[in-house]
Amino acid sequence: MSAFELNEHANSMFGGPNPSARHHGNANAPNHVHKPDANAHPGIPKPIKTKIENIIAFKIYDICRQQDCLDFDDIGPARAAEETALGQEIICEGDIIIPPHDAASVSLEDLHIKRIVIVDKRPSCFRKGYWDVELKYVMGYRLVFRGADARIKHDVKAFSIFNRKVTLFGSEGCDLFVSTDLFGKDGMFEAMPFIMAEGKAMALSASIIYDHCRPCHGCDDHEIGGSGGADGRRRAKGVEVVIGLFSIVKLFRLVDLAVESTGFTIPEECEDICPLDPCEFFDGLEFPMDLFAPPQKPEFHAGISSNIPSSRVRNREHIILDEEA
Repeated sequence: MSAFELNEHANSMFGGPNPSARHHGNANAPNHVHKPDANAHPGIPKPIKTKIENIIAFKIYDICRQQDCLDFDDIGPARAAEETALGQEIICEGDIIIPPHDAASVSLEDLHIKRIVIVDKRPSCFRKGYWDVELKYVMGYRLVFRGADARIKHDVKAFSIFNRKVTLFGSEGCDLFVSTDLFGKDGMFEAMPFIMAEGKAMALSASIIYDHCRPCHGCDDHEIGGSGGADGRRRAKGVEVVIGLFSIVKLFRLVDLAVESTGFTIPEECEDICPLDPCEFFDGLEFPMDLFAPPQKPEFHAGISSNIPSSRVRNREHIILDEEA
């Protein structure tokens, strides 16, 4: 077989062009160029058209997170959040809380962050484009004092303050003054970048601080005032709380951005929610067998539960299936 015949044979087998049609002068030979069919794949959605739009946005320039365990060295002794009577003493707002003489223990309850104060913001002296930020976290809580019989003797509202300094990148810029009616008549602000701080506090422990001083001896404990009696008995002189603080600090600016958009959001219709039957909800709950027979150590760590699924739910499902059948 000649080389020309081999080429003819290969093209006929693999669907290639037929040169014989050209060599034989067949001008009406079919054109085998494949054109994609738009309806070939009806299940594939058509591409969504996008366009470039300009928006005003708060752009984050830098962000950091912090996880702090705050003890006496960080926040000092607990202080009174309001004027209150504690035993025979009147404590003014901001004073150190001195535990009453009949208190044997103390617990920290209802911890929350009351406010985060932005104390200061200024360009860093050591890093170009960075800003030094000083924040104050004010945390409120209740101190519950119990006697030797574990009964509650006193309940006092208290607070602690933690100061934090961070350095974040905020870029450079001239003193820009912005005015807008979005925030009312006084919608004027300056000194960008702006700060956003978030925090979550967690109560870890609370304990009474005792003064262990004796005559002719120094104090090894925290010094916050008060002294031991001449008889050498220890005296309560404050409350130490330990608080876990998770915090995130952001530095952002108001900027114009060009973004790729698919248009406005068209909301779905609100879903009608039928009132929930309380008995139907209760019947669907598992029977809490773990409350009556708490799991032992191997089952507990393995996550094995002895709770019993509701039989009423299963019976109701069978009834519905029978009706549909």
